[in-house]
Amino acid sequence: MADRYGYWNKILHVDLADRSTWVEEPGDAFFRLYGGGRGIIAHYLLKDVPAGADPLGPENVLVFAAGVVTGAPVPGGGRHSVGAKSPLTGTFGEAEAGGFWGAELKRAGWDALVFHGVSEAPVYLSINEAEVEFRDASAFRGQDTGTVEEAIKAELGDPLTRVAQCGPAGENLVRFACVTNDLNEAAGRTGLGAVMGSKKLRAIAVRGKSNVPVADRQALIDVGKWVASTLDENHRGFHEFGTGGAMQGKSLAGGLPTLNYQLGQFEQIDKVDAVAVRDQVRISMESCFACSVRCKKVVQVEQRREDAGTTSNGQPIAVDPRGRYSVDPRYGGPEYESLASLGANLGVDDLIAVCKSNEVCNSLGMDTISAGSTVAWAMECYEKEVLTAADTGGVPIRFHDADGVVDLLHLIARREGVGDLLAEGSQRVAERIGRGSEQFLTTVKGMELAMHDPRHVPRMLVSYLLAPTGGDHMSQTGNKNGLRNQVGLCHFLGYSDDQSLEILRAVTGWDLTPEEMVTMAHRGLTMARAFNLREGFTRADDTLPPRFREDLPMHPGVTQELIDTTVTEYYEELGWDAGTGVPTPDTIRRLGIEADLAVPQ
Repeated sequence: MADRYGYWNKILHVDLADRSTWVEEPGDAFFRLYGGGRGIIAHYLLKDVPAGADPLGPENVLVFAAGVVTGAPVPGGGRHSVGAKSPLTGTFGEAEAGGFWGAELKRAGWDALVFHGVSEAPVYLSINEAEVEFRDASAFRGQDTGTVEEAIKAELGDPLTRVAQCGPAGENLVRFACVTNDLNEAAGRTGLGAVMGSKKLRAIAVRGKSNVPVADRQALIDVGKWVASTLDENHRGFHEFGTGGAMQGKSLAGGLPTLNYQLGQFEQIDKVDAVAVRDQVRISMESCFACSVRCKKVVQVEQRREDAGTTSNGQPIAVDPRGRYSVDPRYGGPEYESLASLGANLGVDDLIAVCKSNEVCNSLGMDTISAGSTVAWAMECYEKEVLTAADTGGVPIRFHDADGVVDLLHLIARREGVGDLLAEGSQRVAERIGRGSEQFLTTVKGMELAMHDPRHVPRMLVSYLLAPTGGDHMSQTGNKNGLRNQVGLCHFLGYSDDQSLEILRAVTGWDLTPEEMVTMAHRGLTMARAFNLREGFTRADDTLPPRFREDLPMHPGVTQELIDTTVTEYYEELGWDAGTGVPTPDTIRRLGIEADLAVPQ
């Protein structure tokens, strides 16, 4: 066998019903074909999930897939993907996360995990290198993610264990529950935490001690030195603010989602942007695996003055002047999507309450984007008397109500009162109550759009229309991000396409070409498209909701003509039928995925 780099050729399958495991070694061609991430997820969803399967039933599979770059000693190599049929949308479900968990999985000697069936009782899986053990998770029911991670590490006796988990929201089958790892990183979109919860799989604890084999370690060291030495030039904004440093400019340009995307400007934006976070509540910036950029915010707030101390550099820790909330730094801090979805789009200008809302989502396991957007939709419906006190159990749901948002997020995660209704996601609730509430939706394929208004950011239009997951924020339809999603390379690192190619070659030793990188991205996207077609989605689903046809004060609405043109051009670029978006036989053969696809023609 030739030397193998970037992967182990080991996929762990877990049957939760009978608590059995088996190891698949799919071969070198498999990893060269798919690269990891979306490609591996799509392979198993097409292979193992029957058409029409209930996303929250035993026939769905849950896949954790690293990429060939995941765990390699290079900045940006800390990403992994999670996938299943989405309980929020019914489409191909996928989300990516950073931090350390994915790299730890690779360091434990595994390229992917595939979970089948449903456990009879709550369980968590412990993986220590080749040792795999099922452990009882009954005592964790309803406990927040921080408590559970602490208990698992104590039980296993190893503080270096990395934990991914679904949280109480996942246990309660909130349709936008996320999979949280390292307490402050989330595979956030499409409701994969609910799939994990439906399988009664509370957590996956991983400990690895083996370096991922790479073909050219010195080349990766050189890339790392380049990132560190050019930090000011290429990544200073991320290092200084994380994401969200440009929110004031976005508001001035009329493109900041405000009051459920009705407006593009939020007058109080300076109170809840990343600059305010830095100046008022941030205590540090942290990094993901092997990365020197350190773009992850950590905030801390104390409820009472007597509990507040100073940070490691002597700065005073923030205190809530109203004595309402403390915010635990274990849960990181709000990045752009959370600042916008839990702040401006709700009309909330209370930074401490926004930080608390972000903590609630991380500690209970919910996607901040879908949670915030579902609440924003409910607020507009309540304001226009489409949603009434009779629907909400007497709970008022109003824009600008910072404390009301914090309370509502708890109700949603616990599925209590009106929270049980909103836990279904905005589109399902609109379909249930009707009354014209559909006009206020901001969903594509059932998933709430991210906080980049396509009327202001035209480059996001193709992603919203054509991402297989719906209104995703990762620009995953592009060749650059489509590739990075599969191989486990962070989008925020300012690598050129040539540098991405250099990294892939250095990790794997493959004689990759630029054309093959594009083909790898198209392969994953085409397989995900095929899954959606099989589940009944058509070109009619590649569209925007009415809200985005409306004009903003500073930007015109998106026209149907532009939507039609964008969709057709993308179909043609990917080698799909220009009218239907069905991958052509020639494309399927060119991508080498005949065995994966049985696409209706």
